[in-house]
Amino acid sequence: MPVDANTRCLGLFGNPVAHSLSPLLHNYTLQMMGLNYVYLPFAIPAGGIKGAVDAIRSLDFCGVNVTIPYKEEVITYLDDISPEAEACGAVNVISNEGGRLRGHNTDGAGFIAALREEGVAVRGSTLLIGAGGAARSLAWALGSAGVTRLDFMDVNLEKAEALAASLAVSDGVALAAHGANKDKFAELAAASNIIINCSPVGMHPHIDQSPVAAMDMLQPGTVVCDIIYNPLNTKFLSMGKARGLKTVSGLPMFVHQAALSLEIWLGIKPPVQQMKEVLRHELE
Repeated sequence: MPVDANTRCLGLFGNPVAHSLSPLLHNYTLQMMGLNYVYLPFAIPAGGIKGAVDAIRSLDFCGVNVTIPYKEEVITYLDDISPEAEACGAVNVISNEGGRLRGHNTDGAGFIAALREEGVAVRGSTLLIGAGGAARSLAWALGSAGVTRLDFMDVNLEKAEALAASLAVSDGVALAAHGANKDKFAELAAASNIIINCSPVGMHPHIDQSPVAAMDMLQPGTVVCDIIYNPLNTKFLSMGKARGLKTVSGLPMFVHQAALSLEIWLGIKPPVQQMKEVLRHELE
């Protein structure tokens, strides 16, 4: 669809953004659905996020996604945030509702949708490797969806402890923090139903890296997940497959959170399976 005077803008705020596949995915989807919108990436310099948020109003953007390093800082400049965003302390979607800017967080919901699509039961104990913003969003969603224990493991123990101490989850969900070491991973992993790499270790171009050295202690039925989608099959996931375990890549989460973004902005239900295929084609 050609850009004209009626075309409205959507976008991505972050830094860096050149590597992101969000513009490819969203523009493909918008064009396929015959919608007169364009999705553009914006590398926001340090100190520039307030001006970028103000531009959403002044340029009448329909909305934007927000990625690192601005998911937390951006909250200060919004009029309102959703309960999910408040609980996570992070925003990855901003909607412009007649000049009133509302922050949302679709990361956790996107991950839960991906698990359910893959037939994974959301229950028992989950081990999250990494204690950053992604871990916070996923943990809150998992705690609301039925898990009974959340363990956070990070190379920075204080960071993991801060996350476990500050996360508001449902009553009855136990939270614990741990430093990253081989013995502790072996102990926790053996008792976990789901293990998630929420760290950037293994992301392109460092595809030969994994946040753990071995998975021989994992029990049959354990599900191994990675939020990284490039590469599709990380070394972390390959180790799980070698053990004969079910694995879930970052691609379905990425697509589901993108679909939820479009639903918030435009009130539509985009074709998730077709969105997955265009991304898979780009990555394979």
